[in-house]
Order: sequence, then C-alpha cells, then structure tokens
Amino acid sequence: MAKDIKVTEVVVVDGKPLVRGTVGEVPFEAATKQWGSKMLMNVAAEGLDRGTRIAIGHAAKRAVKAAQMVLPEAVLKRPRKAKAEEAAPEAPVGAAVEGGVELEGGLSLESLDAALAAA
Repeated sequence: MAKDIKVTEVVVVDGKPLVRGTVGEVPFEAATKQWGSKMLMNVAAEGLDRGTRIAIGHAAKRAVKAAQMVLPEAVLKRPRKAKAEEAAPEAPVGAAVEGGVELEGGLSLESLDAALAAA
C-alpha cells in the first residue's frame, strides 16, 4: 500500500509546511512535529498502519525539500546538561613531591629515614 503515495500539494500554514496527498484512495495530511531533538512529520489519516505512516512521513519530507522549503529547526525546550569537567587527577602513590617521595598516609622517604636514624 505504501508504494502508491501521491503528494498533491505542499503549503505553509502558520509558518510550518503542511503536505497533503493520498495513499491509494485514503487522503492524508502531514505536518511537522518535534520529537526531542528531531523534527518529524506527523501523519493524520484514518486506517493506516504504522509502516505506511512512516513511509508517508519520508515522502512528505522529500516533497518539502523538493519544494525548496526548509523544515523548522528542532529547538530543545530544556537544554541538555553541560558535561562535567573532569577533575584533575590526584598525585598517585609513590609520586615525587618536594623533599622526597610521598608514600601512603602522607609520609615521605625523608621522614622515614629521619625516624630510623633517631631510633
């Protein structure tokens, strides 16, 4: 049934493209609809299955482009969250610090040497 999609007109209503046509004997209208960050064609017709409505939507988008019109941009109602900055990595255990090498617990080799010499 989806093979006999015929677009009869493409008009602009309220600044948005509206596509009218037929699928066999069934008339349809396809208007733009925002779905998240995408702009889709919402098909209004009686008794059509999902696959046929999807095929009509694709044909309607092609007809809008052929008429040299542009689909409205999908503007997000709530902007996406900004990605969190990665925290600076902490110095790994055994990293060189001023006055020696830092060990677990905040000790350094110099403080261990001084403690052993005093003992």
